[in-house]
Amino acid sequence: MLNLLWKLVEDESDAESRALAEMLKVHPELPDWSAAVRPLLDRLLQSNDIKRSFVCRVLSGMPFNALALSHKTIVIAESLVDFCRGQTHQMAFVVAHEISHLYRRHARERSDISTVAGMVLTTNPIVGFGLKALLDRGCSRENEFEADRDAATFCHRAGYSALAGADFLQRLASGELPKNMIQQLLSTHPPLSERMAELRVWTDKLRAAATA
Repeated sequence: MLNLLWKLVEDESDAESRALAEMLKVHPELPDWSAAVRPLLDRLLQSNDIKRSFVCRVLSGMPFNALALSHKTIVIAESLVDFCRGQTHQMAFVVAHEISHLYRRHARERSDISTVAGMVLTTNPIVGFGLKALLDRGCSRENEFEADRDAATFCHRAGYSALAGADFLQRLASGELPKNMIQQLLSTHPPLSERMAELRVWTDKLRAAATA
């Protein structure tokens, strides 16, 4: 199902609509939950002068994760929103992280990488599969670190805590959730310890710049 997100197509909006329709068949949207997250999204977009129109949908029964689709939609699992209940700054970080993926068009980058690897696959399947795995890991890893840095910056500009991201990841690392609930998240992101270290370095830079 989620492979639909990474297809290389001319119209990102159409691709996203098809992918989202497939997701909604299995994981219906919770409109009230989506509406509750919307003010955070609006505040982050306005404070960072991002003119593109994004939407956020909270889906029920989805694995613990958040995803940026290929055009304008952020999808967040009900369980993740519930985990951030009472932690507005941490929820803002999650949303800001996905804003970065959309803003920087990371889904398109990954589609392009898959296309290049696919061309190699036709002539040498073994090399092609190895190339795709290598490029996907490198792209995903750097994209996630980049989105973390952006999220801290976006939150800082919007008046949310720049440290909220590190706090959120620390809660995950400390075992506040059963391991099986965050398995999906950990399978698609760099190790939590590395992300926390990177975020703390970046937030130190943000605070130093603010006081300079």
